[in-house]
Amino acid sequence: MKKHLLNFLSLAIVASFLFSCSSGGSQEDANAEKKQEIEEFVEKEFTYPIPTSFEVTQMLNDANTSFNGDVVNDPSKADQYVTTWQKAANLGVYGADLSYAATFDKTQETIDYLEVLRKMIDDLNITSAFNNQMAERIEGNLENIDSLIFIVTESFYDTYNYLNQNGEEKTSILVIAGSVIEGLHITCELIKMSENKEELMKVLAGQKTQVIKLVELMEKFQDDENVARVLPDLRYINLVFDQLGEDTGMTDGQFSDVANSVKSMRDHIVS
Repeated sequence: MKKHLLNFLSLAIVASFLFSCSSGGSQEDANAEKKQEIEEFVEKEFTYPIPTSFEVTQMLNDANTSFNGDVVNDPSKADQYVTTWQKAANLGVYGADLSYAATFDKTQETIDYLEVLRKMIDDLNITSAFNNQMAERIEGNLENIDSLIFIVTESFYDTYNYLNQNGEEKTSILVIAGSVIEGLHITCELIKMSENKEELMKVLAGQKTQVIKLVELMEKFQDDENVARVLPDLRYINLVFDQLGEDTGMTDGQFSDVANSVKSMRDHIVS
């Protein structure tokens, strides 16, 4: 967790520098203002247990892939999700899709997912975690990916903390599960379409830490019927990842096992 926090702070500092360079007025004043914002953010209680979906989509970006609208969940389907578990899990899915769209500078798609997230968070009564001010900050930084990552990541933390502080631990875990599963799904689908799979296979293997930590979290609630919808497949993926060494790649057979399990979990969530 400390390593993740340091990574995030590094990202935030870079974001603040780029933000100040791109804005008008005094760079020194902008730096000071952003530094204060970061310090206030850091003072919050960080309990978000895994890397956010932005880290996955950044790995995809670094692997020289591109945005593909066919692999994300259609925003128009949001009204189909009526139960609490569906809303929570798809809140995570759409959060990952927003990260994907924002990372690849897809402004309209980012706006579409932002609207869906606002609605679903409203439905789940988590409005204090994602208020109008947060939405305005996101909309005001759609052209600045570094600041956008900072703001949306902050909202991930706030949503998780809000749910846990209000006795909604299972709901918070379903949100995280939806986000992790969507990241796995996007990666698997891009691998299937790619002629050069090697780099994307590394991106998939790089999500091992997320899966391990998610399984650990969900084991605490393994008797819950909604957790049980995805936990068996996650356990299986975890076993596949455990077979991967530090320097060994993923075989076609291992990829097939992971991709089939990811599809099974995602179908449960988005269908």
